[in-house]
Order: sequence, then C-alpha cells, then structure tokens
Amino acid sequence: MSVFYKKYQNKNEQSVSFGKWFARAVTLGKTVDVKALAKHMSEHNTPYSEGVIRGVLTDMVNCIRELVLDGRSVKLENLAIFSAGIQTKKGGARTSEEFSTSKHIISVYLRARATGNFTRDELTKAGNVTELPKNFTDYKEEEEDENTGTGGENTGENTGTGGQTTGGQTEGNDGPPPEGGGFGG
Repeated sequence: MSVFYKKYQNKNEQSVSFGKWFARAVTLGKTVDVKALAKHMSEHNTPYSEGVIRGVLTDMVNCIRELVLDGRSVKLENLAIFSAGIQTKKGGARTSEEFSTSKHIISVYLRARATGNFTRDELTKAGNVTELPKNFTDYKEEEEDENTGTGGENTGENTGTGGQTTGGQTEGNDGPPPEGGGFGG
C-alpha cells in the first residue's frame, strides 16, 4: 500500500514559500463509491452479500448526514469523527452585535477528523509515501472537493487546525488547513 504524490511549485507571489517545492497527494483510478466498496468488502471472506453490505452502508451514510445536519458528531472508531464546520468571511465582524449569519457565514461543510488508529502519525508511519511515476496518467490531484468546489492552490503553509479534509484556509474560519510542505501534526 502506498500514498502517492506529485511535486508542485508554489506560484503564489504573496506567500513566504513562493517558488519552493512541495508534495501534493494524488489518488489513483476511479473514486470508490458505496457500490464498489460493498463489492470490495464482500470479497473479504464475509458471510454478507454485496447487496446486504451496500444496503447497510447506504443507511449509514444517510444517518451520518442526518446526525451531522442535526448538529451532532459521529465517530467511526479508527477512522474519523464527522461533524459540521463553518467557514466565515475573511476579516469577520467588528462586534458581536454586527455579526450576521447572512453577511458573515460563507458555507457549512463536512469535517472528518482522524481518530483511533487512523491518526496523522499512524498514517505517516504506515503510508509508504511514493512519488507518482512521471508517465502515470490515471490519477486525480487532491486539491478540490468535487461536490462543494472548495479547495484551491495550496501554499505549503499549514495555518489551520489539523486532521480535516476539505477546502482551503480562510481567515476566521474553523476550516481545514491547506496541504503543507511535509508531515507534522
């Protein structure tokens, strides 16, 4: 098992890391959806059929969505804690009284924080980080979330809180960090 990366150069002239090189994770092949995950799981010597597993996974996804939208956190041991995050406008409001949901909140997004045996340290130890071969073409850069359009050019400066999975950092949010120039917590 490997975590693959491609090198990229920071081209943001405003960044203190301008011109420096960093690694960006890439994923191979097609994204594994619930149907493909159920098939994969059914091939692991389980007594449950692909259909039964798919039904349970579909129900799990629906319930996680419902609970997160109800303000709850959902923990899947040794994977992640799912919860809602809020991105606010850069600069914020000058006073508490001036703060307005419609004026200052940009979006609500899904956070997934690693937990248990799936922490950043454990992933770093087990990840077998490997540079993607230059002639390999069946990959996708992990830069933008296909459903929300969050993301953007990463600067190599890790300014956010760790362990979250989507989007770029905006001042004043509790949002996820950009990918950075190396490992760390």
